[in-house]
Amino acid sequence: MSWPEPSPFVFDVPVAPGMLIGRDAEAEALRAWARAGRSAVLVAPRRYGKTSLLHRVAADAERVDRMTVIVVDLYEVASLSDLVIRLERAWAHHVPDRLRTKLGRVLAGAQLGLNAFGTGFQVRLSEQPRTDPLPAAHALLALPDQMHGHGGRTLIVFDEFQSIVGVQGAEGLIRTYVQAQVDTAAYVFCGSQPSMVARMFGDQSRPFYGQAQRFELGRLDVGVLADAVTDIFAEAGREDAAGSIAELMRIADGHPQRSMLLAHLLWQRTPPGSPPSPDAVAQVQVDAITAVGAEIVAMFDVLPTGEKKVLRAIAEYGTPLSARALRDLDLAKTTAQSAAGALVDRALVERVDGRWRVIDPLTALWLRSRYPTRPSS
Repeated sequence: MSWPEPSPFVFDVPVAPGMLIGRDAEAEALRAWARAGRSAVLVAPRRYGKTSLLHRVAADAERVDRMTVIVVDLYEVASLSDLVIRLERAWAHHVPDRLRTKLGRVLAGAQLGLNAFGTGFQVRLSEQPRTDPLPAAHALLALPDQMHGHGGRTLIVFDEFQSIVGVQGAEGLIRTYVQAQVDTAAYVFCGSQPSMVARMFGDQSRPFYGQAQRFELGRLDVGVLADAVTDIFAEAGREDAAGSIAELMRIADGHPQRSMLLAHLLWQRTPPGSPPSPDAVAQVQVDAITAVGAEIVAMFDVLPTGEKKVLRAIAEYGTPLSARALRDLDLAKTTAQSAAGALVDRALVERVDGRWRVIDPLTALWLRSRYPTRPSS
């Protein structure tokens, strides 16, 4: 049995800052807003490279701007105590070494059990389960003010910020500090559920109404991706792959993670010194469906019937509302309209310039191959 060598295409974890493709303008814009002390909302579906972009912003902000960047992962945050643990851990993980001693002194001075190792509040909770997390939350949210003067402005990044809605009072608490720290901090709020994030910042009854500039992370340019992938193949002596690469990047339709996955799978099917086989693109598509099939099944199986039908209609016909889609999938127009809106909220489909499409091109490919409703051309 032969084992394939690792490819240079990273598709399963965030990429290193120097490997980020096609996001220079976005990184520069976020840094410019941070330098000005302004808040930004960064929204995109999952696997669109938000975390990779943030790694690039953090690296450049620290290296060029001497700005401390603290990234707080709020995915599925469950309670105020959980929020405190996430905040403490984020400061411990991301604070530059030049500021770690200062951070330790500030946290110790709060006399709340917090520490610069990111473990203090967890230990306190284990020893005193009834500990009120609110004082510790205040102390951690106030850190940009406490650290100012020892490292310049702090950029706080809240990743998966929409999860905070499940923690009572957390939105208002965080906003209190955001609006008071214009001289010491800047904030980036990231979300992978665009509709929910839009409501958080667009609803006049919500604490963050009108508090940040919205930036939507779009698809990557297919031509830029094809050129970058072709260059990587050529540098490794795997030339004559440009045609296959261009076709696979067209299939990926600018989806960042799926583009890298398809490039990785083509690499595995292209031995050094040999061009891709004539059916390489078809083989890679089969490999891709095999690789992601389980996750797509898990997503699809939990959808209500109406949403399943609409997802299929968009994958097959490009719209959920054509007469043929409604007929072939036995959909009422009102059901299709409602289900399409729900799928937008789930960040599974999008409508741009009047055009519907499934956000993940491999999900669309899987649906067309598994549930075809039109004869093959």
